Amino acid sequence: MKNTAFPIALFAGLLFWVACAKSPTPVQIKTEQFTARQCVNDSLCAEMRLSYPVVSGADSAVVRRLNDSIQVVVYLAANADQNLPFRAALDTAAVRFFEMLQADYDANPDFSMSYSMELDSRVAMQSNRYLSIEMNGYAFTGGAHGYYYTVLNTFHIETAESVRLEELFPDTAALRPLLEKAFLEVHRKEQPEVELADLLLEPDAPLALPANYCVVPEGVRFVYNPYEVAAYAVGQADFTLTWKQLGTLVERKKWAP
Repeated sequence: MKNTAFPIALFAGLLFWVACAKSPTPVQIKTEQFTARQCVNDSLCAEMRLSYPVVSGADSAVVRRLNDSIQVVVYLAANADQNLPFRAALDTAAVRFFEMLQADYDANPDFSMSYSMELDSRVAMQSNRYLSIEMNGYAFTGGAHGYYYTVLNTFHIETAESVRLEELFPDTAALRPLLEKAFLEVHRKEQPEVELADLLLEPDAPLALPANYCVVPEGVRFVYNPYEVAAYAVGQADFTLTWKQLGTLVERKKWAP
């Protein structure tokens, strides 16, 4: 798994957030972990540490679809084979991860940088109707630097479907100026004079609508990961537009917990 290819696979994987059921159900969330570590020598190891939410509840169809959606991100975080059952895929991915490190060491015995894959998760918001989940990952498999990312999603608990951006904001064109202003404010903390065109991979295009967003108690949170709209060196843009900032663009009573 190469650093530049990883975010492309990750965002492509977001297309798999699924599906539908017909009756509402209360859900409970617990956290499960997968860990694996194998070393070439005392100081050179490949370590995988994945923490992810597992949903339970009365409606088995909704629970299955929610867990399937969450597991898509875990598969991608581990660079695992989605054709294999979940646990078998993680076990196999851990073996391949070590084999990758071993091959790099065999090719260059002076190689001295351990490999790591990490995923941490938390519930960002839960109400009677919606569930927001945040998943933060990091991977280093050689090269100049690792890659970090955040995956956000809000689900309809009744149907297990992901909330589409157009559901939150019927007028996405009116949302874009707020996104651009907040995106710039994040980066102007370190570069006070920077302009939007200086940051974007496509400087003549408007800021793309986000792939990662979720409802939180304060409003709606957005994340632009490295490589998504800007170079790695620009960094991640993570910001929340409050209900007050969003005003009439969003129907607060529908979404707020």
